[in-house]
Order: sequence, then structure tokens, then C-alpha cells
Amino acid sequence: MIEQVANVEQFLYHYTTADTAINYILKSRRLRFGAYTNTNDPKEAKTWQFDLGTNENRNLGAYKMTETSAWLSNLLKDRARLLCFSMDRAPLTGVHIRDIFNRGFSKPRMWTQYAGRHTGVCLVFDRARITSAISRQISGSNRVLAGAVEYIDRPVLGSSDANWQFMINIDALEDLGAERYAELNLERAHKRLFFEKMTDWRDECEWRWVAFVSSDQDLYVAYGDALIGVMFGEETSETSIQDMMDMTESWGLRYMGLRWKNCSPWYDYGNLRYTPGIKDSPWGKTIKRI
Repeated sequence: MIEQVANVEQFLYHYTTADTAINYILKSRRLRFGAYTNTNDPKEAKTWQFDLGTNENRNLGAYKMTETSAWLSNLLKDRARLLCFSMDRAPLTGVHIRDIFNRGFSKPRMWTQYAGRHTGVCLVFDRARITSAISRQISGSNRVLAGAVEYIDRPVLGSSDANWQFMINIDALEDLGAERYAELNLERAHKRLFFEKMTDWRDECEWRWVAFVSSDQDLYVAYGDALIGVMFGEETSETSIQDMMDMTESWGLRYMGLRWKNCSPWYDYGNLRYTPGIKDSPWGKTIKRI
């Protein structure tokens, strides 16, 4: 059961709309890595501003700062493709009554922002299986980075030592060449550039994969048996629920609905359609949510 788990590293959660789930993710049995610049975080969507520096008195006047900065920002961002999940938050006791507020599928902000204001779904993935699928299918031909997002507020004004990730070292750029310099910059600075957001985002508890591609084509991963459950939202339509259950009925998934009673999320245990083996019985068809 996806409701009861004591290991915070067992599952990952992907919020989406009912339409996207039905017509794309479930229909194709694939997840898409989206363009990094299409996120709703200004840090990721906007062009980064790099300063120029030298330790060897190179001629900085030979470079236009705006153009050189935009070159590196665009090179890093335009190649990046992103796949995002939420995580469970410690501690988990294995007792679902106590743990529900720490579960990755019971985040009201995520339901509102990414799952159609509670009309969509939260897809539950086995972390080890989806990691294996991405490693087999994506990592061989693309550079892929993965990890939890760290949430830190950083001021605009700070020492160069604290913001070296946003500094272009002209000495190294001239010695290594543009392509090699960009690769080494990614190796050294990727955590700050791609795995750090402001603390206002911290309740997302995000885990992400960032893949760097060589073409403009979309990037997909076939998740296979990594999808193990579907959590339906408070306002997910009966038609959408039935459509998704029908199209995945042979997949061996765990289905559950999330209900909000007063100010708290809770499981839709009153709906017998989520009880294995009863969905097609008269009880499963006639019992409505309470």
C-alpha cells in the first residue's frame, strides 16, 4: 500500500493534470524531460548573469560582458532537460495516520500548482525502478545529473568566493576553449546552478533529473513497472478517475483518492472502487465518495 511506508527513499511523486496523465503519460507509458527554461522559477527560466574575471591579468576589455555571459547561460540552459518529482519528508513511522502530512502526495500547493487545482493526479513511482530506467535509457547518450534540490536564500550582493559559480574565468576559457570550459564549469558548479532554489520552494521537497542533450528533440523515458500507484485529487472527475483506472487495470497499480476534511488531507477509504477486486462489482460502481 502506498499509504504505509517507513522509508522516505522508497517512492517519488509526479503531479500532473488529468488530461496530461490520460493522453500522454499513461497512454504512452513514458515521462517527458521538459526544457529547463520552461519552469516557473525565474532563476531557471531567466538568463543567468555571469561576471568576468582573471587571475593572470588577461585582457577583459576584449570581451563584452553581456554577450559572454549570455553565451554560457544559453549553452548550459538550452541543452538542459528536466524531470521533477516530490519526495516524502522524514520522519516516517509507517503509521499512515501520523505520516500523512509528510507524504509526497499530500501537498496542497503541489496539487494546486501542478495538478489542475486538485482535479489531476499524483503518480507514485518506485524510486529504484525509475532510477534504473533513466540510467538504462537516457544516461548512455546524454550526461545526466540527479539529486534532491537544496533550498537556500542567497543575496545578490556577496563576496566573489561565495558566488564563484557565476564567474567566468577568462584564463581558463582562453586556455581550454569554449566547449571544454563549459563542460568543466558544469562539473564544478552544477549543484548551485541546477539543484538549488529559494527557501520559498522548500515544501515541494523536490528530487530531479537534469539531462544535457545535443539536439532540440524531446527526451522521454519509458517508466515500465516503475509506476506503482495513482493518487486522485479532491476534485478529480469521476470520468477521469474511471478512464485512468480502466486504461491501467492490468498494471497492478494501487489506486487511492485524497480527500480534504476540514483542514486536513485524508484517504478516500469510503470509496470501495479503490478496493482491489471490487471495482467492477455492483458495490464498486454504486458507492460514491463521502
